[in-house]
Amino acid sequence: MAKFLVYGRAGLNEFTDEVVGRPEVQAMIQRVRSGVHPDAEKAGYDKMTSILDLHLKDGRTISGRADFAEGSPSDPMSFDEVAAKFQDCALCAQAHR
Repeated sequence: MAKFLVYGRAGLNEFTDEVVGRPEVQAMIQRVRSGVHPDAEKAGYDKMTSILDLHLKDGRTISGRADFAEGSPSDPMSFDEVAAKFQDCALCAQAHR
């Protein structure tokens, strides 16, 4: 989650020791808290409910909820999204040869 909040993405390139070790990612890791949200628990085990509450420095809270992950059968990715993800993975694999 910290990498996504810092860089706005969490592709394969963001899952390296180098990226995780960066000061800005380490600082964000210290600010992220996780746990089981009561509403996600109530949703049941037939869903993979995720609930995020982002508490901003100005006092506002931004909340979001997804009952199914993007790319799951209940929320499939488009052909273009799959193609972009494949290209990102292929470029990452090529860069780490």
